[in-house]
Amino acid sequence: MRLMRKPTSRSEKVFVVISYILMAIMALICILPCLHVISKSFSGGTEVTTGQITFFPKAPQFETIRYIFQKTEFMTCLKNSLIVTGLGTLISMFTTITAAYPLSKPQLPGRKLFVLLYVISMVFFGGIVPAYMVVNTLGILDTYWACILPFAIVQFNMFVMKSYFEGIPESVEEAAHIDGASDLQTLVLVVIPMSKPVIATVSLLYAVNYWNNYFHAMMYTSSSSMRTLQVYLYDIISNGQAFLENQYSGAFGSNAGNTLENITTDGIVAAAVTLSLIPIVALYPLIQKYVVQGITLGSVKG
Repeated sequence: MRLMRKPTSRSEKVFVVISYILMAIMALICILPCLHVISKSFSGGTEVTTGQITFFPKAPQFETIRYIFQKTEFMTCLKNSLIVTGLGTLISMFTTITAAYPLSKPQLPGRKLFVLLYVISMVFFGGIVPAYMVVNTLGILDTYWACILPFAIVQFNMFVMKSYFEGIPESVEEAAHIDGASDLQTLVLVVIPMSKPVIATVSLLYAVNYWNNYFHAMMYTSSSSMRTLQVYLYDIISNGQAFLENQYSGAFGSNAGNTLENITTDGIVAAAVTLSLIPIVALYPLIQKYVVQGITLGSVKG
């Protein structure tokens, strides 16, 4: 990896200093609100209610976190979101790769027509009601499949994958064919291992899309056992006080009174949001290297 050239002139040094200052400011703009929410989830009820929390917890306590785990359906909703995100990402990557690879070959019969159909479906959407009718007709309402199959492939992600496949040298695939590999073997054994950056990038895009999907999860599911984490967060944020009053019962033993003082509506919302961020944030460092490579795939082409 080539290192950045050290600035030599005065103007370059000024530019570098200003760039670092701007990046630090933008980083603080992103980090400080997260620290505020995390601090509220671990702070005492009085401190949260009176607005004393800034970026560090005050009167630290874990009753709110314990309440989220013990007295709400957080774990059930988390399980549903993990299943939808994990299974959905796998299915989406399968459909995206198997669609993008043939479309990356100029010799594919009807290639332009297929690409045109994908473009048309990307630009024009039938609407919410027809989509709901299709899901209802398939008989998958209030199931995991209702949150997965309508989003099994995103056209933009498919075109990103297609563009990367087109950049792979044909000589590599021709060598595999000479060695007796079929098209499927070439895809699995040669192309996919060479495409880790774009696969990681597109996988993250799909995972974030499934994880953050609220509207369709609310529309296609109705039972509490099928709620995803985003629907659960909406219920808490929009009806926090009622949520607290309806679900709280003296399950904390003799310390119930003291515990209730530490559990506030704002604290519950902050704790639920904090806990919901952990899985998707924990995933990013594992694929960060590939994601950065994937984002800059076309930056030097032209």
